Amino acid sequence: MKKVLPLVLLFAVLIYILPLAALFFPSGKNEENGSGTAPAPSASAPPVTDGTQAPSAPQPGTSAADDAEPPLLILDENTGEVAEVSVRDFVRGAVAAEMPMTYPDEALRAQAVAAHSYALAVKAQADPDNEALKGAYFSANPTQRLGYITDTVMRAMWGEDYEANRTRLYTVVDSVLDEILLYDGQPAMACYHAISGGKTEAAEAVWGAAVPYLVSVDSPLDLTSPDYEQTITVTKQEVAEDIAAAFPDIVLEGDAAGWFGTPQLTAAGYVDSITIGGVPCKGTAVRAALRLRSASFTITWTEKHLFEITTRGYGHGVGLSQYGANALALTGKSYQEILSLYYPGTTLGPAPR
Repeated sequence: MKKVLPLVLLFAVLIYILPLAALFFPSGKNEENGSGTAPAPSASAPPVTDGTQAPSAPQPGTSAADDAEPPLLILDENTGEVAEVSVRDFVRGAVAAEMPMTYPDEALRAQAVAAHSYALAVKAQADPDNEALKGAYFSANPTQRLGYITDTVMRAMWGEDYEANRTRLYTVVDSVLDEILLYDGQPAMACYHAISGGKTEAAEAVWGAAVPYLVSVDSPLDLTSPDYEQTITVTKQEVAEDIAAAFPDIVLEGDAAGWFGTPQLTAAGYVDSITIGGVPCKGTAVRAALRLRSASFTITWTEKHLFEITTRGYGHGVGLSQYGANALALTGKSYQEILSLYYPGTTLGPAPR
């Protein structure tokens, strides 16, 4: 595990987590976060305390974990400052950013445990000499609802439902704040995404390194999501420009109908590789180049002289499917059962004290 986790961590932090909030709060600009890439205005700026949490907010279900765990150091991509964020506030903010409050409590609990575990796993692997992060464990952009959000953003996002949503959020999160996912006694890198393609993807297929508990599992209820499939049309020129920017060695010429070859799929049904202009390209790289919702896609040249691109699912596909967690919770599954499905081989254990 020690040999593969740093590589997975590198890409997981670069891609980070796809916030499901983008599906429900279209006024935001949520996409998969490019954590760790935001420029910092000053290499010597000291960590600052995030003062956006309302000091008078109710604190139901006080947990020993929050009192015992040191704060997380998170680089705010919007301000360029490193904030000291309590574990409690981070987990609350991560759940609020990642899931709508219309989801059942058990889905929210599963997300809380996954976010907590992921943050601790990233912290354990963090490089203090990473100048881009300025000593932080990872980066986020609360203003854009990426990674986690603050109380101020919750208030703006929820409006008149703020008090009710906050009370419920705090109660649900605090009920599981003492628990994290463990593998071999260490916090699990519990990646998550919005909607799978019917099966989750293995970490190896996305980031090139296998992780025992980040393997492909069936998640068929994702197909019931109203946002499961999306089809867009793109011009020949737009595709050519995007491909040229991402793959400068590829020359696209001649009939556009022949630009893309037949994709080779992973066992989970995502595009493993596809030829573009006769050159093999990784499906994840093509997804990034064309800014697609997932690497489960088909590309067709139409009679209207446009490319029609259909994607299935939303996000990198690894780990917990947030919509899947919602659907399972609606069938009566507990958060423990949901986490056991999406992270096989992990166990629930106590958070650090």
